[in-house]
Amino acid sequence: MLASLLVLLVLVAPTSAQDLSTYCPDAIRTLTHTIPYEAYRTFRSDYSLEYCVLHTTMTDPNTDSTTTKDTPSALSQAMCAVAGGTWTHRPSWEDESGSGGLTTTQKYLCAVSTFELMENKCTYMAMSDDRSASVASVRGLGFSDLDMTNFQIYDEDSNPNTKNKIIFTLSLTAAEYSSMITAQTFTHLQPVLHNVKVSPILESVDANAALRVRGNSERTATQLKEAIATFAPTSQYCMNCEVTISEDFTASTFSVNEVMITGTTNAAAFAAALTVDHDATGLITSISADMPNQKWNDEASWILQSGNKTRHTPFWDRGILGTGVVAGVGDSGLDYQSCYFYDESVEVTFSEQLYENAAHRKVVQYVAFADAVEGENGGHGTHVSGTIAGNSLGGELDGGMAPNAKIAFYDIGNPNAQFLTVPGNLAVSMFPPAHRMGAQLHSNSWGSSSNSYSGNARQIDEYSYEHQDFLVLVAAGNSGSSPGTLGSPATAKNCVSVGATQNGDNSNDLAGFSSRGPAFDNRIKPDVVAPGLSVTSANSIPTPTDGHCSRTNMAGTSMATPATTGILALAQQYFVDGYYPSGKKTSSDGFKPMGALLKAVIVNSAQRLTGANANAQGTGYPNMDQGFGIVELDATLNFDSASAKGLFLRGDFGNMPEFLTAEDPPVEHEFVSTCEDVDFRATLVWHDPPSQSSNSKSLLNDLDILVTSEDGTSYYPNGGTARDSVNNVESVSFTPEKGKKYKVSIAANDIQVGTQPFSYVVSGCFNSPDRPVGGGGFFGSLDKETIIMGISAVAGVDREQGGEVGGRGKSGGGGMWKDTKKWNDLI
Repeated sequence: MLASLLVLLVLVAPTSAQDLSTYCPDAIRTLTHTIPYEAYRTFRSDYSLEYCVLHTTMTDPNTDSTTTKDTPSALSQAMCAVAGGTWTHRPSWEDESGSGGLTTTQKYLCAVSTFELMENKCTYMAMSDDRSASVASVRGLGFSDLDMTNFQIYDEDSNPNTKNKIIFTLSLTAAEYSSMITAQTFTHLQPVLHNVKVSPILESVDANAALRVRGNSERTATQLKEAIATFAPTSQYCMNCEVTISEDFTASTFSVNEVMITGTTNAAAFAAALTVDHDATGLITSISADMPNQKWNDEASWILQSGNKTRHTPFWDRGILGTGVVAGVGDSGLDYQSCYFYDESVEVTFSEQLYENAAHRKVVQYVAFADAVEGENGGHGTHVSGTIAGNSLGGELDGGMAPNAKIAFYDIGNPNAQFLTVPGNLAVSMFPPAHRMGAQLHSNSWGSSSNSYSGNARQIDEYSYEHQDFLVLVAAGNSGSSPGTLGSPATAKNCVSVGATQNGDNSNDLAGFSSRGPAFDNRIKPDVVAPGLSVTSANSIPTPTDGHCSRTNMAGTSMATPATTGILALAQQYFVDGYYPSGKKTSSDGFKPMGALLKAVIVNSAQRLTGANANAQGTGYPNMDQGFGIVELDATLNFDSASAKGLFLRGDFGNMPEFLTAEDPPVEHEFVSTCEDVDFRATLVWHDPPSQSSNSKSLLNDLDILVTSEDGTSYYPNGGTARDSVNNVESVSFTPEKGKKYKVSIAANDIQVGTQPFSYVVSGCFNSPDRPVGGGGFFGSLDKETIIMGISAVAGVDREQGGEVGGRGKSGGGGMWKDTKKWNDLI
């Protein structure tokens, strides 16, 4: 099968294009045997995208100003014209690496210009007009490494009668390549491009920034140093550079094949030159800017727990460390011998591509879908897993957000591969194994650049709806500051889409690379943001030793997503351990939270960022840059104290609120504000059924939340002035008046599919029906059971504990989505 086009979201596109002649000679434009760029692009993509672009006008509810933009929609081609849209074809292939300044075509031409200088065997792409003659020729030459399974028909002119061209891959030495050229069997023959990954922050670093360069697993740091030291003086950007390596890799933030380059005069330009140097092409796997002000994982822990610059960690302080929580992770691989995951008493062993052992202190499951290792330096999956739950037991500052949580890992990457190997159906393959091991959270720091309702997005919605105790988190992408750069599957309705902020004391603004909303159907995305710049976490090495403690620094929404997952693990333990409603650990009050409740909690906890990047698309809040803002968990979940903050919520998986029909009466609660210095917030979240790609609007079951004051003032969700019929996340926030009564009403406006469970959270300064602060106030005469029974009579029903939403959205005893044709995704 062809490799997936989904990439790990630690990467972004390059900056504005540079002059091609700066990096490679003009002669390469006419290389005889270079496969045409369009053919190469077609080969690397299973599908191309065709979709309807609607010309929509958006109004800022706060300023009444309007902007017009082109928005991709899910309308069919026939309906597109009726709606006044434009049917558009866009190739789905995009540059997977970035090169510090080159365009995709320039990078392609530069890289292929160097292949004749390579000495080692490498993978080539061959193109021919005659498939049978080409295969016979290869076999006649006696090459044993032909990949006979990776054929791709190339339709050059869209004529179904002339689909006779063939592209395939094979492994050749330089001498074998010469033999193939002499045989004149192929119209084109060239190597597959190496995947040199360039850090997203290179576009904004100082010109003289130091660079970290990492080589592939077959090269040592010394070999890499020698190669770069030879090349550097030939570049106008690094004539006086110094290349150094670490002397002690086990105690260093350097990996065993990583070097530091200092003294550049243009770091981004030199990084681009390195990506196309003929020696470096086969040597280097990644280039990033060195960030001396590295932020350990514990920086994000206090930011996301409290936002308090005194580094307050109220959940850790009470022993809430993720104990008993399993987090699912789908990523490139996991170095389970790293000290952050290693268990000397439990060995990770596989049987038919599966390891499971709940007794392991960190890794309870490893599904070897792509392979069973990380297998490279600086592995993406090891880094993100370390941010969620890393715990070296040695007191290092770069342990995870939930250091006592465990990991159920699903491997979707091969070492040093360009693309990911993602299963065809996440709802069938990736999520069920983790859920079986008890995971309610699943972190995914990968995706494409397509802002569309892809098959992956739909599968997330499907599984989340059918398993209401499950919550998927997805990185928003690193495609920069333009509107609509959000990538699939972060476009899913039921996931938490996570953008990236800067780090430490600068976390009040977005990182420049963080992708922006809206989603293709104008939904608010990302949902929340978290630190994603300069994050130091666990590092992998190609041949790990037991308990090695290597660590490394990365940046991207890939880093923000696991940080948010880890914080949600703390929220999950908060509910399971029974901290609600009393604020004290009370086992008898413990319950299993719905996935929608966990999402409602972090949306309700999010605080607005005031930085310019976070408000680039307007002054409204929430907005399409930061969503609902940066998570501060204790803004919603609180403990027994002298605080006047109140909390009221529903979302027990064992007794889920739900609407059976749109005719069901609304759920209503009244609160009396007891102060004026704490915002009143009410957040409603529901896992909506999956949509079809042809739907003009993603939302199917439309619920509404409305807050009304006793004087008749209405407070609408999401900063609007009317009900929201687009989003399945609705949050109301305003400054209340002390002593005034406020009614929160939740209603079903439309139920198109099945029945609809939902969760909601109300926080602020009030006496809660579940936890009266002073024993008086409006709810002083009502007990907890009276309120709960009132809600249950309207919307609460007992659910089975297995996680399935029985009968919901079913037809004829089978899932209504199981047999539908898979939409052309980017896989």
